[in-house]
Amino acid sequence: MADPLPPGADRPPARSQPENVGSAYMQPDGTLEMSLRTETNDGTIGEAFLVIPKGDPRYPGMVAHLGGIKPGEGRTIPPFPAPEAS
Repeated sequence: MADPLPPGADRPPARSQPENVGSAYMQPDGTLEMSLRTETNDGTIGEAFLVIPKGDPRYPGMVAHLGGIKPGEGRTIPPFPAPEAS
């Protein structure tokens, strides 16, 4: 496929990695509430609200990703690592 921009034309800057992708709060019972947001280079926006109880298999990894969040604490969520190519 041919490049739609002529040589030397300005391209939009590549989007840098955000400092965070949302916020998290741990309820007194340990339940995680996570509000996530991301935006792609073409401006598409994705948002999600996750509730992860203590028994969920994702729970230990999320707590570790949040730096050991404790009940009653709130934190920003650092970007997640890109999945490995298979």
